[in-house]
Amino acid sequence: MSESKWILHYWGGFVGRAEFVRLIFEEAGVPFENNSDHCEEWFRKGKCRFGEAGIFPSFAPPLLQKGSFYLSSTPAICKYLGKQFGFFPKSEEDQAHAEQVNNAIHDYIGEARLAFHGVNHLASYFGQEKETQVYIDRFIAERLMLWLKHFEAVLRHNKGGSGFVIGDTLTYVDLALLHILRATEAQFPEQWKSAAADYAKLLNGFKARISARPNLAAYLASERCAKFSGNSMM
Repeated sequence: MSESKWILHYWGGFVGRAEFVRLIFEEAGVPFENNSDHCEEWFRKGKCRFGEAGIFPSFAPPLLQKGSFYLSSTPAICKYLGKQFGFFPKSEEDQAHAEQVNNAIHDYIGEARLAFHGVNHLASYFGQEKETQVYIDRFIAERLMLWLKHFEAVLRHNKGGSGFVIGDTLTYVDLALLHILRATEAQFPEQWKSAAADYAKLLNGFKARISARPNLAAYLASERCAKFSGNSMM
């Protein structure tokens, strides 16, 4: 399996949850292939090959593949790749806290996405824009600030928020936090600007600091980095 290439299966044309995974590959400088050829057939049309012929079952993309090894669920993929590429805390306590923060990050992105699909969470935002606006407004008014304040507190807990989320070196959680901050700024620019000047100053500094790392800066400035679509933080 070590000689096989990494393949990331995800819907074509979307930043989406696969961006969590892409950032890990890009920071690590590890080549991988983006592939959307079979996602429609495997997942939306119910012709999923996983679970057959000894391949481990997967419910939805993103789906990571290396040879005969398949892994889905974005938090699980990020944790796995963190171990593979050295973006993983050393102590058992730090590993547990990293997983806690990683899970909160994915809870946040999941909750924010649902606000844009309040009438039918399986359907596109487009077609339910008016009906779901009340859910978006409620998320902005009642949840966005609470989440950002929580992540600000998490960052502050480690040496006053001047470095990484956990410990003294970059982990997969730093890259996940970077993604949701970029997504938040893209989706809610006015709210992010206000937060960054007030209760999320550490998060804003963190975003700038991690984005400036050479591999990430090159990726974010490249055509490989897709633009956010402007709905549901994807």
